[in-house]
Amino acid sequence: MKGRPALTLFLIFAFGLLLGLGINAVFFSDPIVEPDTTAESTPASRRQLFEDADVSAEDIELVQGKQGSMDWKLQAKTAKYNQGLGLIAVEYPQLTAFFGEDRQEVYVRADRGEVDQENDNLTLYDGVSGRFGDIALDAQQLDYVGAIGKVYLKGGITVRRPDMTIQAKALEIDLVARQMVAAGGVEALLAPEGLERSPLNENKE
Repeated sequence: MKGRPALTLFLIFAFGLLLGLGINAVFFSDPIVEPDTTAESTPASRRQLFEDADVSAEDIELVQGKQGSMDWKLQAKTAKYNQGLGLIAVEYPQLTAFFGEDRQEVYVRADRGEVDQENDNLTLYDGVSGRFGDIALDAQQLDYVGAIGKVYLKGGITVRRPDMTIQAKALEIDLVARQMVAAGGVEALLAPEGLERSPLNENKE
């Protein structure tokens, strides 16, 4: 019984150390640099985008790529093209993207979105959810900027892995370097199995 306080203190220390290592391995201290939002659509202008469409279609698939290689494809239930803005407004989009030499796959769905295919940019919003390997994520909005290979998530972000759950207000993902930067009320929770796999517990009797 006398050893229990020491054991408790050790477990608290181990948990804190493991949490710090886990966050450091995923998140970095560099500031998030968001894309230019001077022309970002408001909810009212988004509705207008649909209303002022020049061309409408149902059950469409948009494909983006270069040099014979597909970068991403987007399927949607409905699409409306606004020629003046050069944007395609989509409902219930499902995005599948591929990046890196090993062609890692990312899948994201949402209720609505806007696609600027000429500049390789897109925005998904309302009920955004996705997966990448064993990582799942939820957010209010996702912005993909193809020119720099980055994704920006905003609003109510939750990132889940088998060993960890992260919550934040903003998240930047560098698809080329495969790094993530979180900002704004970042919270992390380690799952119990994360502690069980800790090297601190390997020699426990």
